[in-house]
Amino acid sequence: MQGFSPAADNNKSPILSILSNYLRDADRLFEIGSGSGQHAIYMAASVPTIRWQPSDCASVLPLLTNNIETYGTPNLSLPREFDLASLSKSEKIEVDCVYAANVMHIVSESLCENLIRWAGSALSQNGYLILYGPFTYNGQFTTRSNQDFDVWLKSRDPKSGVRSYEWVTALAAAAKLNLINDHVMPANNQCLVYQRT
Repeated sequence: MQGFSPAADNNKSPILSILSNYLRDADRLFEIGSGSGQHAIYMAASVPTIRWQPSDCASVLPLLTNNIETYGTPNLSLPREFDLASLSKSEKIEVDCVYAANVMHIVSESLCENLIRWAGSALSQNGYLILYGPFTYNGQFTTRSNQDFDVWLKSRDPKSGVRSYEWVTALAAAAKLNLINDHVMPANNQCLVYQRT
């Protein structure tokens, strides 16, 4: 597979064990920031009763498309371009789950806001927004390694960084998405689950 990521390979099973608790037969899942498509390919094959829509920005799309075409299953759609910086207000889609792994700390705060706002508008009633990655709590990092990771992120892009759990949850609440679970994950990550009610 082109663009193979050892980290994505390591966390795909633990994340699927969480996702599978919230996915029902025939659910439509929209993944933001699919990257090489490792999660999409593995998880769509593992849960064949759902429809998985991968997406990413234009620069990543050729790699993602090639991997999906080569390794994808029938329930895995071809990727679509999805740019958090220029979401079209006229684009109306409805999905049952919006999933983003390792996106919130990579993009700027304004794009985090766009992601959550879009999820609030796209999710069906009782649909889920599931965010995977590191977060701070009460202004504190959960581990020294996450603090070091935050320094590294900001050295390459000052607009990136480990986000505050409280800030993300407040954004979600404003989009009518209520926190229902905060799962502790391996490698000092969390899986935050919000539901549209």
